[in-house]
Amino acid sequence: MLFLWVAIQTSGQAQAFLATGTSASAKTARMSVGEGLAANNQQELLELVTKAGLMPLLSNGEAYTFFAPSPQALAKYQSEAPETLRSFLSKHIVKGAYTAADLRDGADVQTINGGKLRICKKKGAVIVDGVRLQATDQVFANGVMHQLKGAFQPAATASNF
Repeated sequence: MLFLWVAIQTSGQAQAFLATGTSASAKTARMSVGEGLAANNQQELLELVTKAGLMPLLSNGEAYTFFAPSPQALAKYQSEAPETLRSFLSKHIVKGAYTAADLRDGADVQTINGGKLRICKKKGAVIVDGVRLQATDQVFANGVMHQLKGAFQPAATASNF
């Protein structure tokens, strides 16, 4: 406590940084993952989650981790039907709140649609099902959101040749 007081007293810049960081953390900790999409100005993702009917899931009291697809990956799904969007986005949501530190190398986590995502950690990077996490650990009242550098691909289907 004394160290924090000294840092604040010796540097107005430190005081501003600490006040901003604390305020932002406290603010997101009270919001749901769904509310966080709106607050973080992720309009395209918010629209697709809403169209897919997943907003109630991400806004309720249960804990979820959302691996948010990149804007480039989302652009491909803008004109898709709600069922297709729901299938696509459900591959990006797992039950439980997992920070990057919680994601263990070699572990599998189950998505809400029953699929599995493989976790891999290499040279300080977290890779989930072959897609690197670009930004991690946006913590909300009901879970965590990580920003992907792409999107999880649909499972390959067997051909009838």
